[in-house]
Amino acid sequence: MTSGIATILNRYEPDRTRLIDILWDVQREFGYISTEAAAGIADWLGLSVEDVLETATFYHFFHTTPSGRQRIYLSNNVIAKMHGYREVYEALQRHTGTRFGGPGSDDFGLFETACIGMSDHEPAMLIDDVVFTDLTPASVGKIVEGLKRGDSPAQIANPADLPRDDVAYVDALTRTTVHTSGPVFFCGETDYSALSHHCLAMTPEDVIATISGSGLRGLGGAGFPTGNKWKFCRAATGDEKYIICNADEGEPGTFKDRVLLTYSPKQVLVGMAIAAHGVGARHGILYLRAEYAYLRDYLARQLVDLREDGVLDDGFDIRIQLGAGAYICGDETALIESCEGKRGTPRLKPPFPVEHGFLGKPTVVNNVETFAAASRIIQEGAGWFAAMGVPGSAGTRLLSVAGDCAAPGVYEVEWGVTLREVLDMVGADNPRAVQISGPSGEMLSVATDADRRLAYDDLSCNGSFMVFNHERDLIDIVGDFMQFFVDESCGICVPCRAGNVMLRQKIGLVAAGRAVRSDLDDMVAWGGIVAHTSRCGLGATSPNPILTTLRKFPDIYAARLRERNGDLLPSFDSEAELTGYAQAVAALAPQESL
Repeated sequence: MTSGIATILNRYEPDRTRLIDILWDVQREFGYISTEAAAGIADWLGLSVEDVLETATFYHFFHTTPSGRQRIYLSNNVIAKMHGYREVYEALQRHTGTRFGGPGSDDFGLFETACIGMSDHEPAMLIDDVVFTDLTPASVGKIVEGLKRGDSPAQIANPADLPRDDVAYVDALTRTTVHTSGPVFFCGETDYSALSHHCLAMTPEDVIATISGSGLRGLGGAGFPTGNKWKFCRAATGDEKYIICNADEGEPGTFKDRVLLTYSPKQVLVGMAIAAHGVGARHGILYLRAEYAYLRDYLARQLVDLREDGVLDDGFDIRIQLGAGAYICGDETALIESCEGKRGTPRLKPPFPVEHGFLGKPTVVNNVETFAAASRIIQEGAGWFAAMGVPGSAGTRLLSVAGDCAAPGVYEVEWGVTLREVLDMVGADNPRAVQISGPSGEMLSVATDADRRLAYDDLSCNGSFMVFNHERDLIDIVGDFMQFFVDESCGICVPCRAGNVMLRQKIGLVAAGRAVRSDLDDMVAWGGIVAHTSRCGLGATSPNPILTTLRKFPDIYAARLRERNGDLLPSFDSEAELTGYAQAVAALAPQESL
């Protein structure tokens, strides 16, 4: 073991739950995680080398081979491709002399990555833990020139040398506009010490009753009643309990949680402390996605402030756990596995995390927006929150709006608002379709769905709101969404691992004009199998891009179908097959003569 690795290991107790932190430190120090490093880590933690590498190879941002001094990750989501992604992609290759997907060079490695939570400022890229937004070929040239000159990514992005633990630094990188705010979110200064004392003056049962009476439901997508989750955790057997904030905001098109953590971080963190008082927990974890690493120092400063104010102490404290790039870790059980230093593989349920969660202990997992809302409810009361929204969908929620609109950004809206009202609010440009809740959600037709409501019993939106006008090729967008699910499947179950590949191939046939009616029938049948037999929510929702567009936009499929002519399917490329046969004959002919 080298002295450098030993120095890193000595920062930590021999605790498996810190494996991802250790892997990050090793990669930052040496550029990649070598087998030698993995062996040293394994010895320190009492694991096998295979255990360490199993975790390291699961996550997108860990590298086990040299990958360039500067690792550049270009967001390749749908919104980026609508705003100059291809030109930026080519400029990066040209200026670095490196190719995406290639071996890289000593100086540069180029990688595509899924949505990095900057859909309001695409094209965007990460260089290690610094984000660059609103990219153009010209700005890319200047950035790469600076890197070649020896400037660090932070120096290029932050020429004013703003402190990394200051909101001004984060704001300079991201510049997200909050178009509408209040009454629940972004409400200005709050005395969180006083709010904490107010909460502690309540009994745990009263805290939970207040959250239940407000009608707050989880704002990460599933919509489970928050008060019930806290009540079940409090009732679970065990003296040691945990609160986890899911800040792994990986759904493409979503960035509201990033903005909350930027402008209202203490509202979120105090929400975790409120939950801890309610359920009887002493430990909290803020699981921050790797793509938001530039927030880490700033959030650590907020924790220090709360400790100094007495909001956090020996009775309850929070640590930040940085992820490493895996959409599946948005699933609460996969996130728990990741917090334990393992692959982000979803667990089978039951048991549920409120009974058997982090390290087998009762655990509450809620997302950023839910904890922020809980803070305001304890501050203002259950009736105040319940009076907003519509029956079954109380309060407000945040929308991350991007795509073909005049004013992308974050909007706070009351549940019950119609699709039409939101489109008018954001200045939608000749809208044809809206994808709500990201690729896992639903593609809506503006022509037929404009008067539907955002509500749990109608359009249960998780906050992602992507607008597409009549010039966009919806089939290409569906193909992009399906490729995302292929890339992000954890691979543990066959329906999701294999079924999404087959669905992606089918939508590819449609895009190429080589599909027949039976291919559409296959997609419906196979989509149902994937949705109903997959292990977790990723597989359960991954066919949605195809299934919802088939229902809402059947014309875009019908227009590309071909009639079957003879016995061969249009998808059979005879020229390609014969070419392959000729190549095989040429390769085997010399052997036949021996």
